[in-house]
Amino acid sequence: MVANVVITLLRHGRTIDNEASRYSGWIDSELSEAGRAEIIKTKKLYTKEGIFPVKIDQIYTSDLIRTIETANLLFQKDYPIHQLKDLREMHFGDFEGLSYEELKNNSNYQDWLNHLFTYELPHGESFEQFTQRIDKIFQQIKTQVIERNLKYIVLVVHGGVIRYLLTKLADDSRTFFEYEIPFAQGYQLSSSQAEFKEGNPCMSLQAVPTMGSGNL
Repeated sequence: MVANVVITLLRHGRTIDNEASRYSGWIDSELSEAGRAEIIKTKKLYTKEGIFPVKIDQIYTSDLIRTIETANLLFQKDYPIHQLKDLREMHFGDFEGLSYEELKNNSNYQDWLNHLFTYELPHGESFEQFTQRIDKIFQQIKTQVIERNLKYIVLVVHGGVIRYLLTKLADDSRTFFEYEIPFAQGYQLSSSQAEFKEGNPCMSLQAVPTMGSGNL
C-alpha cells in the first residue's frame, strides 16, 4: 500500500473584526461568540464525517489568537500545536483595523483594489511579499513532514494563506479568489509521500466538512 501524506487546511473561526468587516491581517482579533459557536457546530460535522484520524501528527497555526483558539476548540488540546508567525495572513499595513466604508475614498486603497497582485500596501505587504513568506514557511513545514515521516498534518490558518496554498498544491484550475473558504472550514489534500516530496500536485482535493459537496 502506498503511504499518503494528508494535509488539512482550515480557516480560523469568525472574529470580532470579521463581524465588523474590518481588515485584520496582523491585528490579533479574538473570536466572537458567534464564531466560537460556529466552530463547535462544525466540529460535530467533522466528527460525524470522520474527517480526522485517531492520531494527528502535527497541528500548525499562526501565532495569532484566532487560529490558536480555533485549533484548541476543534481538537481540545489533544494534539501538539506548533505556532508559526510566518503563517499569518497578509499584512494590510495602514488599512489594518479599517473597513471598506472607512477606506472607500482613500486613493491608496483604490490603487490597491485596482492592482491587488502588484500593489505594495503602505507599511504592509505586497502580494508577492506575502506569497514569498508563505512559500518559505511551507517549505520548512514540508521538510519537517519528510524528515519526521509525518502522515497527517493540520494547518489552522487564514483565508488568504489557504487560497494561496491551494493554488500551489492542488491539481485544480481555480485561481486565488475562486476558492471559497468559510470560517472554521477548509480543504483536505492527499498525496503519496513520493509525490509530496517531489512537489507534485496533490492527488485529491476535498472540501471539509463536505456537507454534500463531494470531491472537488
